[in-house]
Amino acid sequence: MEMLANIPLKVMDKEIFWDTSRSEKGWKLQKHSITGHARILNEKGIRMAWGACDEMNDFFDKLIKPWKGCKKGDILAVQRYGGIYSHYAVYIGYGKVIHFAQEEKDGIAGACNIHKADFSEFLKTDTCYEIIHFPEDGSDPVHECVNLNDIDNRNAYETVNLIPGLKAAMRNLKGYHLYSAKETVERAKSRIGETKYNLALNNCEHFALWCKTGLKESSQVEDLWKSFWLGRNKTVSVERKGKKISYA
Repeated sequence: MEMLANIPLKVMDKEIFWDTSRSEKGWKLQKHSITGHARILNEKGIRMAWGACDEMNDFFDKLIKPWKGCKKGDILAVQRYGGIYSHYAVYIGYGKVIHFAQEEKDGIAGACNIHKADFSEFLKTDTCYEIIHFPEDGSDPVHECVNLNDIDNRNAYETVNLIPGLKAAMRNLKGYHLYSAKETVERAKSRIGETKYNLALNNCEHFALWCKTGLKESSQVEDLWKSFWLGRNKTVSVERKGKKISYA
């Protein structure tokens, strides 16, 4: 989808020529009465996008419901601070997730625990997130990237392993099992209220992957140790490797 240059911009109150056609959760879709262009304002009155009216109408739905395309039981990840680390969650439907994070109440971050939260608490101000697809054989998952700023373009990638079969074999020896969507959600709910967060041994990724596969793994922790010995892992587009994934 092509849009005009979009730079977040605070707009003035009571601007003339702009009529609100849709309003939801404090967000507004407005149309200019002369040019016919449309714009989207967030709950703080900041213009997040502008362009053709039809495109902005579709984009408004994406911004209001960024979880569209997610399915119950999906494992989600979002990169924080430009990719310094990734935060993981289990999608349980209706715009809700369960994740291991600081619980926010009235905009204030509290204790770190496993809890149910709105999608907005998971996504925060980011506009990109990943839906992670797990193969039956225990090989590395495929990450489907969802960019809310480019709703017609999705891509996917996976990690390149020197000995891919070895990692899958090790996971299966540890009891790798791909749980159904219903089972994944039930497993996530069964751990609500737990605390004792540990960056190396019990983080958000450990929790989310356990819900889906039964294994407490963290690729981020593994990659940190590997980087000291082998350098950082490389990733490759699944299209380059001839793989296919089904997009929701």
